[in-house]
Amino acid sequence: MLTREKITAIQHDSNVCADIVGFDFDRYDERDIKEVRKYWLQYGVIRFKHTRITDDQQVKFSRHFGEFVIHPKQLQEGGHPSHPEILVISNSMKDGKPSGAMGNSEATWHTDTWFYERPPAGAILRAIKVPPSGGDTYFLSTYIAYETLPVALKAAIDGRQIFFQNVYDKTGKIRLGKAEPISRDFREWSGVVHPLVRTHGETGRKALYLGGTSEGAWIVGMSIEESNAILAELWDHTTNGSDVFVQSWDEGDIMMWDNRCTMHRRDSFDPSFVRVMHRTTTSGERPI
Repeated sequence: MLTREKITAIQHDSNVCADIVGFDFDRYDERDIKEVRKYWLQYGVIRFKHTRITDDQQVKFSRHFGEFVIHPKQLQEGGHPSHPEILVISNSMKDGKPSGAMGNSEATWHTDTWFYERPPAGAILRAIKVPPSGGDTYFLSTYIAYETLPVALKAAIDGRQIFFQNVYDKTGKIRLGKAEPISRDFREWSGVVHPLVRTHGETGRKALYLGGTSEGAWIVGMSIEESNAILAELWDHTTNGSDVFVQSWDEGDIMMWDNRCTMHRRDSFDPSFVRVMHRTTTSGERPI
């Protein structure tokens, strides 16, 4: 009979993240996975400190939470040499070319691949090598963002949908496989429409859904001016709240977040130091 430590969660003051204690990546069963899933859905972000696991173990663990999604950066600079499920996030160079994605620059607040028809449900990010400082990752809850909206602002977005163009990325580069648009009005470009307030497919809770930028986003049915003004209010309310968890990485740390009800961002760091992270991404439902 398998003897194991009771799996518990220690909540952080931010109300956004909890540390998972008692989970053994070498020996676990479906009951253990069920406990982890329970805390993941409850908090939105969970952390495993100082793990010592392999890429094989990360892939095996991730598979319990859904089918794998290939992140667009895996098709560009972030592919893993032997595990296609893993996105390599790194600023190191090999033969004069990046050996991973994202470099050392800042990543602003976003929900992963918000411009997909079916954005991923979750992500599992493991620290392989970290710099002595910088590269911290910040998390917030879009449940909390929605639930704390002023009454008038909540009423203004009730039942609204948001359009996200998916031709250009935030740096102005053409996204993989997309054609450059002819029209100057981004509302006529290729894109997706999602509810501005989405209902989580498993918890039933409502969460604000802002994507990754207010540029190229439009609240359907409003004028551009009105849409821009409301989106600016929503972004300010969401990203300037007090409930933010800051992850200062140690090697072996694993952060697991629910992409349906959280946003995250990353600090830049000194490019003279190498930072390597391995990430797996799991599939999600179409937002409703």
